[in-house]
Amino acid sequence: MKMTVIGGSAACPNPGDAGSSYLITHDRFSLLLDCGPDSISKLRQQTRLRDIGAVVISHLHSDHTLDLVPFRYGLRYIPGGRGERIPLWMPPGGRAFLDQLGRVFALGGEANEPFFDTEFAIDEYEPDMPFVVGPYSISFMPTRHFIDCWAMRIRAGGRDLAYLADSAPIDALVDFARDADLAICEATLPIDGAGSPENSGHMTSAQAGEIAQRAGVRHLVLTHRWAEHDIEESVREVRATFAGAVTIAASGVQVIV
Repeated sequence: MKMTVIGGSAACPNPGDAGSSYLITHDRFSLLLDCGPDSISKLRQQTRLRDIGAVVISHLHSDHTLDLVPFRYGLRYIPGGRGERIPLWMPPGGRAFLDQLGRVFALGGEANEPFFDTEFAIDEYEPDMPFVVGPYSISFMPTRHFIDCWAMRIRAGGRDLAYLADSAPIDALVDFARDADLAICEATLPIDGAGSPENSGHMTSAQAGEIAQRAGVRHLVLTHRWAEHDIEESVREVRATFAGAVTIAASGVQVIV
């Protein structure tokens, strides 16, 4: 299983990067986790849009969903012909979210057809029920964020990847990521930004490292970062709490799980 960072930025894409998005490949099946702003241009540097086998969205904030719009336009209009609809798995409430968003863009000749349904086979996953997509088994866990958000545990080829999505540091993430070969964990906050109510849905790199260390994670990818936060300082912070391998997420970074 290979993980390619499509985007590792926080709420606004960093220079040269994109919003949260991660490409997982195994047995020639490509799975896209989240689709934040600017991610489609970065994704097209790695693969054809039509080669994506399925998309799974962690939550409905725009920095994880906004490029579903250009994704849809690409599938419909990129030269070479249209193909079968790509499975798009949304969290609970995602169907209504896409319907509302689609009405904003369904203009002109497209106004009388469902906007996203023409190119995506849309369904909502049930967070209490693991399911199989291609070679991947996926299970979910609710995080602590400003809206409903789900971490994902993905297993393929005897390897485990834990995508912890957006969350404050909570003990449940430790159990969810237990013994994962790779964990993708946000590090949005500066070390002195933890604890304030307005930051209660995110964590620092040190907190991400502590979760990974307690869980016995082998390799930690720090993501959902601001370019304004010094990379070397973030690495020092995570090294104070985590003894395993550390990678900083940025578009194009790849890790073999």
